[in-house]
Amino acid sequence: MANWFENLPDKCPPNDAFAPSGHTFYRLINGQTATSDDYISQRAEFPWKKFVGIDECIERAVSIFSLEADCEKMLKFARHRHKRVYAITLNEKDGLVKQTFKPSHHSWWRTSTFKIDND
Repeated sequence: MANWFENLPDKCPPNDAFAPSGHTFYRLINGQTATSDDYISQRAEFPWKKFVGIDECIERAVSIFSLEADCEKMLKFARHRHKRVYAITLNEKDGLVKQTFKPSHHSWWRTSTFKIDND
């Protein structure tokens, strides 16, 4: 069992999540370089919020996109306008990933051993 960055409910991540092997994904970050705070779940960012119709396991995953253009679409929302798109390459030690919602959207359950690479 992996050492997860966030506390996860039972049976999370789901059995059909996969270990990435050099897969590149895209995520919005707040500054010029990524920090640990850029890779947290909706549950960690908004612990008081009720997410109607979303499984708690998905709420505790980090949203990432397989297509840069789909991530860029998020910049049109007011809360994301100041952010920038950042590419991240994930490997097996970084956690598990599952395609969720739209085809390019993925949920990533981050391990505590994930290292931020700002090269």
